[in-house]
Amino acid sequence: MKLYTALIILLSIHTVAHAQQYLNYQLRLEPVWSRVADSLGEPGSVESVEFSRDGKFIVSGTKYDNSVIMWRTSDGQELWRAYANEEVERVGWSADGQWVAAASEDYVVTVYDAKSGEVYKVLQHDQGIDGLIWSNSGSFLATGEEMTKKDDGTTEGWVRVFNMSTGELVTKLNHGNTVNELFFSADDKYLLAVGHGAVKVYEVGSWKLLQTLKRDYHVIFTSGTFSPDAKYVIAVGQGNGARGTCYLWEWETGKLKKRFNHTGKKIESIAWHPNGDYIAHAGHDPHIFVYRVDDILNFGHDQIRIAHKVWASDHAEYIDFNTDGSFLASAHQNGLIKLWVWMGEDPELNERRHSWVKTQQSDAK
Repeated sequence: MKLYTALIILLSIHTVAHAQQYLNYQLRLEPVWSRVADSLGEPGSVESVEFSRDGKFIVSGTKYDNSVIMWRTSDGQELWRAYANEEVERVGWSADGQWVAAASEDYVVTVYDAKSGEVYKVLQHDQGIDGLIWSNSGSFLATGEEMTKKDDGTTEGWVRVFNMSTGELVTKLNHGNTVNELFFSADDKYLLAVGHGAVKVYEVGSWKLLQTLKRDYHVIFTSGTFSPDAKYVIAVGQGNGARGTCYLWEWETGKLKKRFNHTGKKIESIAWHPNGDYIAHAGHDPHIFVYRVDDILNFGHDQIRIAHKVWASDHAEYIDFNTDGSFLASAHQNGLIKLWVWMGEDPELNERRHSWVKTQQSDAK
């Protein structure tokens, strides 16, 4: 009997240890804090949220109380807030962390001093602005406007690129319809414009149109991004009676690699994890979804597995990873922003980190 009891205890210890090991390397997003970013709560909405390049700060922009708020990542402390005249659709950081820009529905982009919140510059536009992005290493700021209809029945939707060191307009690119989102590739060689009807890739510098990605039916693309190596483009949208469809292209060839849909609901934002191995999206489904890129590439359209999903409560409008992918921030229609810590699947991550620290300390001696 004693032997039997001992075996049970040993088995229990092994099971708990195995479970703990599994938990340590289980892919997941864990909640850290949430803060009120739109004081109207449920009737409000946070439209955008973005980390500074060093990850120490987060800026948010709201739809109904028109606020731009600077937060400290470590504890969610509000550092300053400013107000636009109309709803703030998108916020973004300059590469050097000195400025933040906010695009609002009163046809202006306001650039603030990131430390003080004081207005540095105002850039006038001709329409409401939905897309905004700073280049990763230079001084370009790109914006995307809503569609206008011309007298002859054709439509326009302008991408504007500014040189922020001079404040001058560098170029205007006609997307042809509303531009919902913009992204520079990590090396700043390409600019991605995501909008109604198509996703387009431009060459930075010449501003030549390199590729147009679209389906044989009209799709309202709401969000999209490059893979970290700029080989792929993933975009989400609604069309052909389906909401929440993800499209993955090998963009230089224009080949559609995969198409999948797990929510049937509008996806507002999609983000590629900086390590290149995962993709996350969020929207009108109350969860944040995470996929392994290998699963997307290697499984059939209907067999792609969800690697992880976490309850995020109300509809999400935007998600953003910090530079090294250790945290994710989300913006929600109930007026909240949330911070999540990313827990990956790499069991050697901490060991490599400790080795790196030891090497740095040894070299410093």
